[in-house]
Amino acid sequence: MIGKKVLITGASGMLGSNLLSLLGYKNLIGCSNDFDITSLEIVTAKLNQEKPEIIIHAAAYTDVEACEADMDKAYKVNTIGTQNLVNYCIDKDLLFIYISSTGIYGERKNVAYTEFDIVKPTTVHHKSKYEGEKVVQNHLNKYLILRTSWLYGGKITHNKNFVYKRFLEAKSKNIIYADSSQIGNPTYVVDFVTQIETLINNKQYGIFNCVNKAVSVTRYDYVKKIVELFDLKCRVAIAPDGMFSRTAPVSKNESAINYKLSLLDLNIMEDWEKSLDKYIQQLKSEKDG
Repeated sequence: MIGKKVLITGASGMLGSNLLSLLGYKNLIGCSNDFDITSLEIVTAKLNQEKPEIIIHAAAYTDVEACEADMDKAYKVNTIGTQNLVNYCIDKDLLFIYISSTGIYGERKNVAYTEFDIVKPTTVHHKSKYEGEKVVQNHLNKYLILRTSWLYGGKITHNKNFVYKRFLEAKSKNIIYADSSQIGNPTYVVDFVTQIETLINNKQYGIFNCVNKAVSVTRYDYVKKIVELFDLKCRVAIAPDGMFSRTAPVSKNESAINYKLSLLDLNIMEDWEKSLDKYIQQLKSEKDG
């Protein structure tokens, strides 16, 4: 165990809870919903009290559809909340880790994005996350901005467990539908946490894509693989146009490759199907246990 004091925002979420349980540091401080990052006073008081050496900022307003309806909340949480944390760090020697999304790249390409591609987000959510990125870049020297995609994992009981929800849906039906129009990288939260720790331990800074390897994988491919790995007989069909219509103009391409990690020989993220199989085997044990 390494003697770092690490403060994690969003500690009750899927990523935050896994960071708390998996990171190999002695002193982990989890800040959950009662830690209001939009309040500069609350943020300053908490950080002055804890004096962390590393801050992992995993808290965010992640409901992409709701962000379109409430732009003020999106920017208040995702941008101003980040600014409040960054303000504390400006004159201190600590590492700030900001969790972002490959969705910020926008819709300029139809193949996987690298960290060197131009960023042109299309939704309020992704714009507010990108503004948070810029706050970090403009004011800090020691930072990691980590762009991930289609993150899954955690306990069965977690209310945003996409994989287990698809299992329950497929178990109760003969046919389910999935969208084939969007591509991305299903990414296992355990792999992501391990990658974060690898970057910290190797004293890396800057912007990195952190996703499991996936080439042109659609939501349909993802759901079909979930049903297959659970050994269910339910048929997965491609959803007709408009079945999953959204208010938010989400990019059809959220796929990325860990280009910088690979160049540095630090890419530990596995193939998406291998990691998904590992997680589903764990879920089966948890479900039957």
